[in-house]
Amino acid sequence: MQKPVVLTIAGSDSGGGAGIQADLKTFNSTGSFGTSVITCLTAQNPDGVTGILEVDPDFLEKQLIAVLSYFPVKAIKTGMLFSESLILRISKILKEYKAKGQNFELVLDPVMVATSGAKLLQDEAIQSLISELIPMAAIVTPNLDEAKILGSGEISKIESMESEAVSLSKKLGVPILLKGGHIKNSKEALDVLGLPNGETFKYAKPFVEDFNPHGTGCTYSSAIASYLAQGFPLSDSIAKAREFLHSAILQSFPAGKTKTLNHNPD
Repeated sequence: MQKPVVLTIAGSDSGGGAGIQADLKTFNSTGSFGTSVITCLTAQNPDGVTGILEVDPDFLEKQLIAVLSYFPVKAIKTGMLFSESLILRISKILKEYKAKGQNFELVLDPVMVATSGAKLLQDEAIQSLISELIPMAAIVTPNLDEAKILGSGEISKIESMESEAVSLSKKLGVPILLKGGHIKNSKEALDVLGLPNGETFKYAKPFVEDFNPHGTGCTYSSAIASYLAQGFPLSDSIAKAREFLHSAILQSFPAGKTKTLNHNPD
């Protein structure tokens, strides 16, 4: 049985719970074949990032062409892109392959700051992300902090998520999945899909305590890309990805000092 091919363009996490490693695990568990282009090597674990080594843009281009010239990629997920030079090179190659007729859905996870506080996207790269890559996206998946950087208002209550998701979607011209897991004192983890036409869709699950959230954003966006590659509509892909992530959280297991996501849940 042929599996759809999905590509992740992201950083390598030496701790195995996020980045390229989480993406490839997710693709496999959700029924897709995963390929990868590495933007950065990171020295990290769930406690924090202690080093970042950026890949040379020319070598990144070689990785990207090697994958796109051979595989019929159905969806691409981007994670940690880090620098303006990498973003510009990625957008250039993706536009070239789009022009050649290669059709793929782009899921853009705007990885900006790690849970531990480490900066994963340089300040000067933010505008290039907004102007060059986001217009190509089928969906952008910011958490509340990333949404604020991209241009939304301050979000501290669940009640304001719908209006802010729509506002940011209209501003950027693409669907926005606003992730509300960072809202404090909430009994549910609510995500809101806002569309440029003003429509909204809600995806909620009970909030789960006692696990390390390291890698949840990577896993979520990768699952969305995987289901889009399999031909599911956007809203269904998000719903299925939310179910997968919730199962991965509920079935998290001890690894190191804390529990980690189970990327192969029952």
